[in-house]
Amino acid sequence: MSTEIPLGEMIPYTILRYKREQMFEEETVVAVEIPLTFVVNDHEIATIMCTPSHLKAYTYGFLFTSGFIKEAGDILAYECDEKKWRVDVRVKNFVDPELLGQRVYTSGCGKGVMYTSMMELSSRHPIDSQIRIDGKKIIAAMHWLLNCSDLHSQTGGVHSAAVSRNGAIPQFHIDDIGRHNAVDKLIGTLLMDQSDTRELVLLSTGRISSEILHKARRLCIPVLASRGAPTHQSVLLAKEMGITIAGFIRRTNFAVFTHPERIVTP
Repeated sequence: MSTEIPLGEMIPYTILRYKREQMFEEETVVAVEIPLTFVVNDHEIATIMCTPSHLKAYTYGFLFTSGFIKEAGDILAYECDEKKWRVDVRVKNFVDPELLGQRVYTSGCGKGVMYTSMMELSSRHPIDSQIRIDGKKIIAAMHWLLNCSDLHSQTGGVHSAAVSRNGAIPQFHIDDIGRHNAVDKLIGTLLMDQSDTRELVLLSTGRISSEILHKARRLCIPVLASRGAPTHQSVLLAKEMGITIAGFIRRTNFAVFTHPERIVTP
């Protein structure tokens, strides 16, 4: 029988603390990072550094936002080897990665990968959503997200993502060392649950880059909100995609960069 302890989201570590011109030992924890390899229909697709949690949701989300599947039912078999950190998946109608276009390695921690053709496809049709959200609810939902993660509070080494329905406090959150990974894990969860996304706000602690925007558009999420900033590409694309971007969310205010008609005041 194996006596190995499963690798969690964080591990203990002894550091030297410099404080008031002195050095002393201190016990702490650091966020775990593993290389996860995706193999689809016996084709190795990518190896991505990520947090070793919600790996099934991550698989569904990554394959969906990369264009390998259109819905959760397209995955016929799933197996994860946590010793080799390898996910083997069997899907319907396998698409050769070469046909999906050039790989684009995304910015930021954890690193991710997208395919240019999926970026182009996600830009073609703007989202038509009638959602209207009180600005105070967006602030409250972001405040909840910034204070709900034990992993972040103990390590400071991860991003968090969640979804709010009509501005309500989210029911769950997902952490990862990469903001792209956290969003993919969230999207994979929604995909497996067959959730209606037309009245959702995607909340993220990381900046809103164009890749994050494309992921949200792929699942028709109409509002993105973050404590961080959007990039100029994400702002330009969000105007075309019909997506509302709210950034720099603080206790009393935030900035609306696109489609402000969805944000209401008392």
